[in-house]
Amino acid sequence: MKTKVFACTKLAITALLFIYIFNNIDFKHFGDTLKNARLDILCYGFLVLWIAHFICIYRWKLLMRPLMPVPPVSKLFGIYCIGLFFNLTFPTVVGGDIVKMYYAAKPSKSYAQSFAATFLDRDAGMFAMMIIAGIAILVHPISVPGIPVPLIIWSAFAAFVAGNIAIFAPYFHRRLNQLLRRLHLAKIATKVDLISSAFQIMGKHRVLLLGSLFISVVNQFLVISITWIMALGLRLNIAPLWFFVFVPVITLISMIPISLNGMGLREYAFMSLFGAIGVDRESCIALGLLSSIITILASLPGGIVYIFFRNR
Repeated sequence: MKTKVFACTKLAITALLFIYIFNNIDFKHFGDTLKNARLDILCYGFLVLWIAHFICIYRWKLLMRPLMPVPPVSKLFGIYCIGLFFNLTFPTVVGGDIVKMYYAAKPSKSYAQSFAATFLDRDAGMFAMMIIAGIAILVHPISVPGIPVPLIIWSAFAAFVAGNIAIFAPYFHRRLNQLLRRLHLAKIATKVDLISSAFQIMGKHRVLLLGSLFISVVNQFLVISITWIMALGLRLNIAPLWFFVFVPVITLISMIPISLNGMGLREYAFMSLFGAIGVDRESCIALGLLSSIITILASLPGGIVYIFFRNR
């Protein structure tokens, strides 16, 4: 019952966001923007998206090696697709990581190790995104009326660094373990021990972590370039620098767990940020909508994979 209420609530919020976004727009202009789009360039952007996904699979496999038996690449690809599919309905755009972690660990029962590898996989991607956004802000300081973009980026960066220090520092683990045991949560404390041990093991593989960060930087360049390619497909003339600053902020906003896969929030963020630099409302919404559409199209095959994977 709670699951249905939660899903209906997210669906209602998504619908309300789209009603607000599409209120007072020129539908003829919006339709012409989509109708005049270059399909060949949009298809190229979709191809780049899948290249980015394959890079993520390789990074995930790399981070598993010191911790657990690594499933074959074909199986990892299937699990990754399933994770993309569950991102459509789980609370945030990272909700599918729970599914990825579970299925990757199931053969060897290495759930704590799989959690650590999957977390670090996402962690490396986020760190790379923050680095790119931070450098872009430093190289070309940007001021958007009504939207504190630098504050959002640097606050998220600071919180991210603090969180990682807490994860890898044994001191914080000991404190958390003591607290859980005082609260008579010994079973949870034991699981936290396993996860913390996995993080401590990974902390000793610094070359591997740096390698995963380098891969993530390359991947984030591709992810940001996808949005830029979508803009080119819509015949929008927007300087590439704006994408390096805005796309990380849009990603952070779309992670707020109140809508289906960040839909509605993503389009609102596009409208607010790109609208502040002079892009018309209709083009902003079209660009945001295309970003959501290619995300959905890339996620749908995972549903088919899941049906066969679950039965097998």
